[in-house]
Amino acid sequence: MTKVKICGLKNPDDIKCVNTLSPDFAGFVMFFEKSHRSISPEKAQKLLSALDPKIKSVAVTVSPTKEQLEQIHTLGFDYVQIHGKISEKLLSECKTPVIRAINVSGIESIGDIENLDNVKGILFDSAVPGSGQGFDWTLLKKLPKTDKMFFLAGGLTADNVASAICQVHPYAVDVSSGVELSDKSGKDFELVRTFIENARNSK
Repeated sequence: MTKVKICGLKNPDDIKCVNTLSPDFAGFVMFFEKSHRSISPEKAQKLLSALDPKIKSVAVTVSPTKEQLEQIHTLGFDYVQIHGKISEKLLSECKTPVIRAINVSGIESIGDIENLDNVKGILFDSAVPGSGQGFDWTLLKKLPKTDKMFFLAGGLTADNVASAICQVHPYAVDVSSGVELSDKSGKDFELVRTFIENARNSK
């Protein structure tokens, strides 16, 4: 069964939503002020303390510093998802298991990521992460097979997630904007419920 990650959680209602619906992963945007979903370490600590421990927590970052990665580790996140640029040295030294995000735009390789032991997963996203825009999923068929967790993100909704899973067969699907309330104040319970049901019922 394909696993589900609900990303961009930012308030207690979002935590109640995922605790009730039980996705496999919960994502929290950290240290990225450009995003309306970004939360402070203090807020992250409160939300994490309320999160069902069966749901794996993921700190979502863009080009994080060593100090930021240390904070994420101290907060006790299960994974850190890294977008943007990061040195291979800092990546290899990261104490929290890594999900390395790659923005897909005619990509043909995943470089040396697959050789790093602490990179546990690779997330393929659209050219503009967090935008809700999709990309050509057939591009992923060109990539070499890897034993790391394979997350598919970018433009997924309750309406297209089953089709995406049938085409790409990822380890997990990742959604944020596709399950938000119209005013972007948090997650829409019914959209999250339908997304999870459609993902888990896909063949």
